[in-house]
Amino acid sequence: MDENCKNLLEEFKTISKKRWIKGINNFTNSAGLTFETLLDKKADSLYFPDYQGIEIKCTQRFSRYPITLFSSAFDGPSLYEMNEILNKYGKSDFIYKDKKQLNATLNCNKKVLVNNKYYFKLEISDEEQKLYLSVYDIMNNLIEKSSFINFETLKNRLELKLSTLALVFASKKTIDNCPYFRYYKIIFYKFISFEKFIELLKQDIIIVDIVGRVSRSGIEAGRQRNKNLVFQINKENVTKLFKVIKIYDNDLEDSYFQII
Repeated sequence: MDENCKNLLEEFKTISKKRWIKGINNFTNSAGLTFETLLDKKADSLYFPDYQGIEIKCTQRFSRYPITLFSSAFDGPSLYEMNEILNKYGKSDFIYKDKKQLNATLNCNKKVLVNNKYYFKLEISDEEQKLYLSVYDIMNNLIEKSSFINFETLKNRLELKLSTLALVFASKKTIDNCPYFRYYKIIFYKFISFEKFIELLKQDIIIVDIVGRVSRSGIEAGRQRNKNLVFQINKENVTKLFKVIKIYDNDLEDSYFQII
């Protein structure tokens, strides 16, 4: 276990001993944002890991939400390819009519209906080393297969951001309409390989969302805030992409480390 993991583990133990901690907001990501605040880390969406080379993800005890790994813009064929996709296949935002939105969960093994007008499908080309977005009309005729992300882009993002992963588990309760969290377990992982990622992508074990959205509040209200492609994985599948290296569970009668 390297020094950075040891440092984060000690931070986690200190936070865990505080028991119930008031969340910083009522949003769905409050558990993670609250934990980062306790680490004196500001929220961001940078490509770099959260803490001394470790990417931190937080999940609640009974949550079925997948864990977001990273997001990536399209490499081409145009410089702002997501805007091109939005203009062609998005629908008008119901508040900001001059802006477009597009949200769908994509698959490699089947077409998915988008906005009741199109079918989208992910296509992996091992020969070209690219991940393509294919678009079909409602009659299943191919419209285009041009938007792509290079394997190299995905590989660099994974190895930079997710070489070491810490998954933090939290319980939640609500008092006076405010969330409170108790952080009880942390698991440290090492990324297995990019080849494994592609294998899981082909099996649709890696979940891919295409996200084009418009900000609803604050100084960004009315601005296009696209996430492009968002790559996620369900909790039960994390060990297919990452190898467990350490577990600390504060809820066990005798907290312990497990080395695998």
